[in-house]
Amino acid sequence: MTASAAPLSPPSTDAFTELCQLYDVLLTEEAPALSDAARTDLRAFARLFDMAMEEAGEAEVWAAVRRRLEEDLTPALQAPAEWVYEEQKQAA
Repeated sequence: MTASAAPLSPPSTDAFTELCQLYDVLLTEEAPALSDAARTDLRAFARLFDMAMEEAGEAEVWAAVRRRLEEDLTPALQAPAEWVYEEQKQAA
């Protein structure tokens, strides 16, 4: 996997915000029941990230998926262009 220097795109952060609005209520004490579609989507996210969470509760699944999405949306720290090896400069 390679790191990307591209900034977060507004659609990515908007989508994450929408998911949080839908699923963060699962992390409260009075978590409401999810619709069948929302439950299916949540489990699909876990499978996309290869998380073996078939037996986990919905709150636990969302907490893990949320952490993973946050990690993926955090821009990777990259060295500036002037910090490259001499061989790379000569090859360019």
